[in-house]
Amino acid sequence: MYAGAEKSAHWGIDVNDGKVKDCNVAKIWDCLDTKTWALKLASDVVLTILKVDQIIMSKPSGGPNMSKAAQRPDGM
Repeated sequence: MYAGAEKSAHWGIDVNDGKVKDCNVAKIWDCLDTKTWALKLASDVVLTILKVDQIIMSKPSGGPNMSKAAQRPDGM
């Protein structure tokens, strides 16, 4: 990698085969840091949605009072 970096700043490791390649020739233009942050932020969004959903689901909805319905003779 150091030998390639002396020629050009566009050298990196191809994770498919583990070899050092020129990124322009191999058509690799993305960065691991970018993908790492994208996955981190996406997982943060999912966790936030699940937390909000859990808060909403834990709050009583105020639906029909089942104790009064059970006291009626016709069951309605």
